[in-house]
Order: sequence, then structure tokens, then C-alpha cells
Amino acid sequence: MKREKISGPTMVLLVRDIEKSIEFYKRLGFSYELVGGPDVQHVHMNRDSVTFILHPAKNPDDVKPFSSVDGGLYFDAFCYTDVRSLLEEFRTKGIEIVKGPDLNDFFSEFTIQDIDGYRISFGG
Repeated sequence: MKREKISGPTMVLLVRDIEKSIEFYKRLGFSYELVGGPDVQHVHMNRDSVTFILHPAKNPDDVKPFSSVDGGLYFDAFCYTDVRSLLEEFRTKGIEIVKGPDLNDFFSEFTIQDIDGYRISFGG
């Protein structure tokens, strides 16, 4: 039996202000795609093989990143990359690093935070 390729994963981020979130992710180098019909509208933000689905929250209090709750990890999403190169790219764009960078010969990592408090770590 043929084993089909699965792409993704994709992560849904519930956001307070979709326009401000779109602009933030564009600064990170993500492209924008509006998806949905008359009842459901959300935005796909894509960069390489990473997609974040931004969905507007009806109630701003519903936006609760996993990293912000007691017992949560320090990140909400983790992306593998060439850490040193991406770190330099983000620094030139003025993207704030909220954790790290931890650079070494085995595994390097740093974390940023979006405008809704979602923390995205990059490692490799």
C-alpha cells in the first residue's frame, strides 16, 4: 500500500486584531492568503513549510496562548531552521527576541512573541 505524504502541520492562532496580526507576520516574511467563505473567514500566513491560520476572536478575552497559562511550555509553536541566519534576519528587521538566543554547536534556539502573546521558538 502506498503511504501518502502529509504536509503541515498548521496551527490556528486566535487573534484579537487580525489586521495587526497580519502586519506582524508579514514583517517576519510570511505571505498572506485570505481563506474561507461568507460564514468563516480567516487568514493563512505562509513561509516555506510553515502556515499559521489567523482567526479573529469574537471575544478578545478568549485569546490565551498556551505559553501564558500555568504549566504551559515557554512556546506555542516551534519551527526548525538555520537559527543563526534567521536570527540575523529578524534582528535586521527589529523583531524582539524574548528568550535566548542560546547558540551552541549541538542545538541553538531563540523565541519571539507576537502581538497576542503567542511565543514562537526557532531551533536547529
